[in-house]
Amino acid sequence: MITLYDLVFADDRRPSPFCWRTKLALRHKGLDWRDEPVGFTDKEKIAFAESKLVPVIHDGAKVVKDSWAIAEHLEKAYPDKPLFPDDPTRAHARFVNAWADSAVHMAIFPLIVGDLVDRVRPADKAYMLESRGKRLGTTDFAAFQANAREKGFAAFRATLEPARRILATQPFLSGAAPAYADYILFGSLMWPRCVSPTDLLEDGDVVHAWRERMLDLFDGMARRAKGP
Repeated sequence: MITLYDLVFADDRRPSPFCWRTKLALRHKGLDWRDEPVGFTDKEKIAFAESKLVPVIHDGAKVVKDSWAIAEHLEKAYPDKPLFPDDPTRAHARFVNAWADSAVHMAIFPLIVGDLVDRVRPADKAYMLESRGKRLGTTDFAAFQANAREKGFAAFRATLEPARRILATQPFLSGAAPAYADYILFGSLMWPRCVSPTDLLEDGDVVHAWRERMLDLFDGMARRAKGP
């Protein structure tokens, strides 16, 4: 069975957008897996993969790190139920991947950083304070988050305009059915959903409606994920 090394927060919350991409890709392929939770200070668990970041999977003798590389591996090893239908060169999915990693995540992070720090495992709190404090130039994450939210919600929602234009004409980014491009962006939106009591999306937004459809996939797997 495949083993997935997945980022864990307090109370078994699983907010990593990159790990969500992998979980959805595995479920899309109809594959079972075993979870191995990894906290920020559990890097020794994935040292075998020469990685400090999750996701990592162990698929038999094959070790794969990085969500994109894992998707490519799954597509090659398990060709049924393709992750990239009608996108043989991966161009569409690659664009969504790059856009989510840069613009979308950059817009989300300031809006939830206080919630992230509040919900990290106690064993990882010092790591979060040091690493995120160094990144932001402050350890008053609650104040930083509150200040970001004064104007950041509109900026974040504007960042989603490329998806909004596509979803105004079709139910999923990938067309009539979801595929890896959808799992990429949806993973980004599971990040705040798992740690923050504030919904970053507005009712009536086509992206909100799309997220609801995504939450219902695979017998509601993501909807059942532990939140704040």
